[in-house]
Formats: sequence, structure tokens, C-alpha cells
Amino acid sequence: MSLNIEPFERGFGAYVRGVDFSKPVSDALHDELIDAFGTHHILSFPDQHGLGTDEVVAASRVFGPEMEPHVFTQYHHPDEPLVMVLSNRLKGDKPAGLKDAGSFWHSDVAYKPEPAKATMLYALEVPDVGGDTLFCDLTAAYDDLSDTMKARLDGLKAWHFYAHQKRDLFETGQVQSPPECLHPVVRTNPISGRKAIYITPSYTVRIDGLPEDESDQLMQEIFEHCLQDKYRMDYHWHTGDVLVWDNAAVMHTATTKNLDPSKHRTLWRTIISGGPTF
Repeated sequence: MSLNIEPFERGFGAYVRGVDFSKPVSDALHDELIDAFGTHHILSFPDQHGLGTDEVVAASRVFGPEMEPHVFTQYHHPDEPLVMVLSNRLKGDKPAGLKDAGSFWHSDVAYKPEPAKATMLYALEVPDVGGDTLFCDLTAAYDDLSDTMKARLDGLKAWHFYAHQKRDLFETGQVQSPPECLHPVVRTNPISGRKAIYITPSYTVRIDGLPEDESDQLMQEIFEHCLQDKYRMDYHWHTGDVLVWDNAAVMHTATTKNLDPSKHRTLWRTIISGGPTF
């Protein structure tokens, strides 16, 4: 089967058919997928049933050779620490995985000097209703800024901190957050060369060099612009979906915080490492 790319209706992201991640990806197919990734920012590969952890790791490495385990070590897959289990199921009286991977707008691993290039999720079980992942196109949001705002943001940097978003794991000391790190407010995508806004409501603490009130006001203005409906997309999961997204181009939020606990959702998650943002 030849590669078929069908853009999502909402203007960013695409379904990709003609890929079987249970088999090795050829060099030619790899190049096509990287081109599609740079163009669409989010790629969905439906009907990838029966994948094991080795195959999910191999699929992840199509989008970058270096990977890293998540800092929440208690949710690593028992057979493969590069795979994190997201699940609202219980094994006896203990969680089978991390129930809520982040029901707040963020970009993965933006709290480290070298944030994640990409994130991959593989759906083992999902409910018919609920548990969707929402995305926001920060590339299109940047493109639509006024020239005045683009000039204002040019050269600015912002501080990011994992524990800026309050979570029980931080409050109880189960996980220690890395120290604050600095990234540009506008980031140039290493794949496409396009610019995108690179601050998020959850991890960005303040804009460097600005008074607190001015920083807060500017960030609020940017977030209100980015989170307009025209830049947002709701991804509804199906069992067997493999989804990969570009953290330099989009931010996302889970919705599992509000998921009915009787509706089971289990996904595997991997992090494809990136390089420095400047």
C-alpha cells in the first residue's frame, strides 16, 4: 500500500495510512514521514493493533533517534522504561498507570533546557466518549500575530518550571521538578523552519527581564490569542491509534481529569528527545 495522507478537518494534523509499525520503516518511508511531520505537526496512524513495547519504541525513533524516560518512574512500563503507561485502571489497589497525564495546556518537557522534540501515544483501550486530547496550533497563532506584536516578542525569553503547575506528585514530594530553565518566547521549528509561540499557561512562569505585572499581562494576551477556537482541535481516540506530535509547533491538554472512572483508557507514551531551543 502506498502512503496516504489525509489532513484533519481543522486545518492542522493529518491521518497517515500505508504504514505498519509492526514492521521496520524503510529509509524512503522515513523521509516521507518526516516531511509530513514538518508540514502537519500532528500525525495519526490508525489501526496499529497488537504492537509491543519494542515496536512502539521503534516507531518513536522514526521521528528522532534519541529518547528519554519520563521523570515519573513509578509509571514506567515494567518491560521498557522508555514507555510510560497512562491508565485510569487499577491493578489490585494500585494505579495501573498515570491517570491524568496533564489536563492543562502545555508543551512536553518544556521545563528542561532540551525539551521534547515529539511525543507519541499508542491507544490500547479508549472509551467511546471522553478522554480526548486537545491541541492548539501555536504556529498558526504566531503567523496571525500583528507585525507590532511579532516585533515586541522578537528576542524575548521566558522561564519555564515543571512544578509551576500544581500537582499532587510535587506536593507530596514523590517527584522533584528540575530547576527553572530559559527558552525563547518565539521558537523556530528545527524541522520546518517556521516560527511558533513557545510559552504555555502551565509551565511558563514569567518573561525574562519584564516587571511581573507586565509579564503577566503580556502572557495573558498571548494565551487568549492562542486559545481561540480557530487554532484548536479535538482529537478523539480509537483503539489502535498511534499519534505523534511536534512539541515545537503545538501545545496540548488531556481531558482525563474529567473522565468517568468506569470508562477505561490505557495508552502508552514515549518521549522523543530534542535539542536546545537556542
